[in-house]
Amino acid sequence: MPLVRLKLRVSPFVTTDFTGKFVKTMLINANPNLERIFEDKRTPSPKPLRITPLLEDGTEEPVYPKVVIKRFGEAAGKPKGSPNPIAVNGLYHVYVGYEGGLEPEVDLAVTKLMGGVELEYGSQVRVRLVEYEKVEQRVPREFSSVKVYFVTPAVFVDPFVKLSSLDGDRAKRFVPYPPLIFSVNVYDVFRKTYGRNIIRLSYALVESHTVLNTVTKVWYYYDGKWLPGVIGYAKFFLRKGVPERAKEAVRKVLENAMEMGVGSGRAAGFGFVKVKFDTTG
Repeated sequence: MPLVRLKLRVSPFVTTDFTGKFVKTMLINANPNLERIFEDKRTPSPKPLRITPLLEDGTEEPVYPKVVIKRFGEAAGKPKGSPNPIAVNGLYHVYVGYEGGLEPEVDLAVTKLMGGVELEYGSQVRVRLVEYEKVEQRVPREFSSVKVYFVTPAVFVDPFVKLSSLDGDRAKRFVPYPPLIFSVNVYDVFRKTYGRNIIRLSYALVESHTVLNTVTKVWYYYDGKWLPGVIGYAKFFLRKGVPERAKEAVRKVLENAMEMGVGSGRAAGFGFVKVKFDTTG
């Protein structure tokens, strides 16, 4: 699935909301045909398009109101009141991942952004594309471990709801356990053999003992509410002796995660991950 990085120059505005909402508004303004992908409830889930919020130029730090819980076990009550406004102005990056069939629509939006677009977002905002890059990401054929960095808040999807064939409570999940982290990616790649490949993934990737010290909770502000998500990173080892068929399945799932993100809300800017592999054995 294609992944592109856009470098944008954005005129000044102020917001108290998750800037993925601004990016979505910008793309729809550049190509109104994208609105049905973002907004139409008839669009199949998971959506075939993912975005990020605005990312700071240079550091690629995501821009959104947040309260980070810095230490594992720290009291983590929901913040009260509204966040302080965030000033946006200057150069930012945005990643857009999409299924190949959407390429004409994404290309049209990119073309419009090259000439600059104006949109109403609390005030008149102008956005112009400065750089465009197709990002090529590959999973190495052999690796001993993998670190998954949750750059934007991740909220995991419970695979056991689907496996149990129960249309029940879709409670959010937050433990960084491979079948929870990558459940949407397994569905993207292996829709007809979902259960088998969830089990393969669960067996093949083993979490490091440090995982509860390297992930943390973040409260983010979205649509007037403080909501919980996961940031930080999680390290997993590839179990020794895993059959080649299972390793190939894991590679495909990780590649999908790199291109399309993880968890729920990928089309709103959540679950953007960067992945690093240890190939030294």
